[in-house]
Amino acid sequence: MEKVANALYIQSGGPTAVINTSAYGVIDECRRHPEIDRIYASEHGIVGLIERRLFDITEEMAGEKLLPSTPSMIFGSCRYEIDENDPLQTDYRKILKNLKSLGIRYIFINGGNGSVRAGLRLGRFLKSQDYDFRLIVVPKTVDNDISCIDHAPGFPSAARHVAVTVSELARDMMTYDTELIMFTEVMGRNTGFLAAASMAAKKIDLGPDLIYVPEVVFDQKKFIADIRRVLDRKGKCFAVVAEGVKTADGKFLFEDISVNRGMDMQKNMGGITPYLNQLLRDNFDCKIRGVDLGLMQRCGAHDASDIDREEAEGLGRRAVRTAVAGQSLKMVTLSRAPGAQYQAVYGLASLEEVAKEDNCLPMSYVNEDKDYIKEGFYDYIMPLIGELPRYTVLNRRYI
Repeated sequence: MEKVANALYIQSGGPTAVINTSAYGVIDECRRHPEIDRIYASEHGIVGLIERRLFDITEEMAGEKLLPSTPSMIFGSCRYEIDENDPLQTDYRKILKNLKSLGIRYIFINGGNGSVRAGLRLGRFLKSQDYDFRLIVVPKTVDNDISCIDHAPGFPSAARHVAVTVSELARDMMTYDTELIMFTEVMGRNTGFLAAASMAAKKIDLGPDLIYVPEVVFDQKKFIADIRRVLDRKGKCFAVVAEGVKTADGKFLFEDISVNRGMDMQKNMGGITPYLNQLLRDNFDCKIRGVDLGLMQRCGAHDASDIDREEAEGLGRRAVRTAVAGQSLKMVTLSRAPGAQYQAVYGLASLEEVAKEDNCLPMSYVNEDKDYIKEGFYDYIMPLIGELPRYTVLNRRYI
């Protein structure tokens, strides 16, 4: 590689509370290395690179201090996938032309599983064209489904948001002395890490009675029986359900067209609240409250985890150092050092290894009844969430 080259930063996939913190780490670290001259950012992910919609942020982001606390994705993303069956490799050739014309040799992709695989395919094409480059992936996800890493930036903040919000909803549920069923839909297409994190609400005050994750087949009859059991015992019931739970036939709940009439199922991920609401109303006469935590799980930077911010920036910086040191087609990772005190250990994994499979919530965390999470999960999640709020608790001494 030439002594001096330009760098490109790409945001990919969905937002997280700290992806802009990783952006800050990459951009600020690039500025510290004489091997890197100009720093570019792509508008709306890979589409910006294909269409040459690139920002020169070398001066614009110099000394920028607000970027780490800016929510969502400042440079934007897309859902576009390059056609791998295109015999002319049209998109890849446009990318190569733009990289060459701008002297870009360092490429940093900030994304999740899909971004890892897209980066691997791009890297293979560039190698086939004998292009001298360094491509490093900075991981991010709220689902926590990336392999070869203990947890990815974005997940700790989303987990914190879920835990705190569920504790608030559980407290709200207790306001009136009437029967009530409350359920909350949380993100998690293929993994139940976020749903499992809701149990941390009990470390604050009240938490969910039931938790359902995608790693377990969702049985409607069992769900109703579980709700009824808790309702009969407490007069109220709070359930947390991951958006990606599937029935025995392998279908997502939102695919039920009797509830979601006229909807394009491919665009409706995260739409299980109407289904569950109808299911419960068909089986119970009490008040029912369905709450979809929605996009705030992934973009709410106002309550981001401190450790998440620290690690997001750290991984961004290490990505740059890794590329400058000559590594390519790698993802920067972190693991946990042994011992009771949480400490992150940074490392690298090849994109080929990361792309092999997605990460799932280990079934060892799921209880025997498959309707809650074992307490052992606290050891995993609590260091990531950070210090939680405290509430007043009444002694309830009746006269």
